[in-house]
Amino acid sequence: MISLQGLIKSSEETADLLPSLLSDSSLLLKNILVGLHSTRFAGKGENFWQFKEYSQGDSISQIDWRKSASSKKILLKQNEKELSKTIYLFFDKSFSMNYKSNLAKHNKYFISALLTLTLCKLFSNSKEEVFVFNSENKPINCSTNISNFNKYFLLNKKNHSLPDLNLFKDKSLCFFFSDFLYESNELNNLIIKFKNRGILGYLIQILDPMEVNFKLSSNTLLRDLETNEIMMLDSDEDFSNKYNKKLKNLENNLKKICSMSGWKYYRFCTDQDISAFLINLSKTIILNNQELA
Repeated sequence: MISLQGLIKSSEETADLLPSLLSDSSLLLKNILVGLHSTRFAGKGENFWQFKEYSQGDSISQIDWRKSASSKKILLKQNEKELSKTIYLFFDKSFSMNYKSNLAKHNKYFISALLTLTLCKLFSNSKEEVFVFNSENKPINCSTNISNFNKYFLLNKKNHSLPDLNLFKDKSLCFFFSDFLYESNELNNLIIKFKNRGILGYLIQILDPMEVNFKLSSNTLLRDLETNEIMMLDSDEDFSNKYNKKLKNLENNLKKICSMSGWKYYRFCTDQDISAFLINLSKTIILNNQELA
């Protein structure tokens, strides 16, 4: 994988990352399939939505006895129509996502785009209908042609913005990648509306290691990537404590939003192993689907 030097300074520079994103996501996809196969969660070519638990009225002839024996549940193999799942992938394109400290190889923006593209490929391989939101927050179908994911998905925006509720199908599955370093009322209201329409999903918070373990060791100059405002701080332990407390409150609030709506919350730090994270996330998706089936 490539190493990004400093902050991405322009939309054009961001768009130039597309070849690296496509290449890195292909390598990640292979790692995920190998990881899932080695743990017997899924084999290459298997589907996230392939089985559901037997309930009264289902046809006995559809029971898959081999899968049932290994899972300790009576499972039915679903047909292609039942397997179809609509997936929506959204990653935050605001300037705050451009941040990268010296502790990470990649900025938050690159990681979010890479996670999005890799999951898009993974779900497309499983014959799901996959939509990715471009820089205008319009959902583009990338499940049949991955080349639909182009540079127009990578254009920066000054401020964060969420997609419109009416762009989502009922009972679909969503993934939101962001640092969520903004007021969460809008997000909270959107997730509540999702719940009313049977839409489930995952909030995945992407943070730089400097943001997770924030400390002031000397005089520090901070610049807001969205407003360009500059703040000079000395080595004030009280400020660091206030920051860490606020970050923890944000995490708790995101978890609360998810728990009230049947969603899941994850945090990913940009210095972590991205392959291991995606394998664990994929396992969770599979297990959650088995519980809902």
